[in-house]
Amino acid sequence: MGALVIVMCVGAVCAVAGALAYTGLWRSWIRRNASTQIFGLGWLGLSVLSLGVAMTQFDGPFLTLAGVLMIVFVVSGIVGFCLSLGMLRWATPRWYRDRTRR
Repeated sequence: MGALVIVMCVGAVCAVAGALAYTGLWRSWIRRNASTQIFGLGWLGLSVLSLGVAMTQFDGPFLTLAGVLMIVFVVSGIVGFCLSLGMLRWATPRWYRDRTRR
């Protein structure tokens, strides 16, 4: 169970970093690296976090919740992977698209 908690904590940290970048509260990273990798990191963090929570629900009474979280795991993993590779520019926030057009 300890490794699962560590996985969920790492996923939560990555998801929070991505959320801060999406909302524009954390923009200092763009001066050094203007790629979309930080947005992909946020989505991958959400993916890992949902996987960890789903793994805790497979033995419990909320098996449907585990199934929904596994779908979230797959979809957010695909989006995060594509954003990390620089694809899906439409999935980036408006402030980022405006800034990179300049």
